[in-house]
Amino acid sequence: MILKLRSSSTGVEEWGMIELQGEIINKSGGTLDGKFIGDLHFTKENEPVLIIGHHLLQGKIVKFPKPFAVIRRERSGAGINISVTAVIKTKIIFRSRPKPIIWIQKDKS
Repeated sequence: MILKLRSSSTGVEEWGMIELQGEIINKSGGTLDGKFIGDLHFTKENEPVLIIGHHLLQGKIVKFPKPFAVIRRERSGAGINISVTAVIKTKIIFRSRPKPIIWIQKDKS
């Protein structure tokens, strides 16, 4: 998964990457492109927390030793144009198993 972090005046955006262990499956079938997956939050200590449905994942932020470039290749009449769309410098890794979120509803009586 990709996160858009910043835009620059040069038109090259800075993106972040999310790495999950396991698989996220769309119950209705099809792809997850453009669909809401969950909520990403950060604690006071700047640790990422991802909430997907009734599951909570805790992660950590890692910087790449060398940034990745996201390039776009387009064919034109004269040849091929290659442009840099974004740069990815960091990723958020969620390695641990998800913890269930359990709500206990108290009786109002």
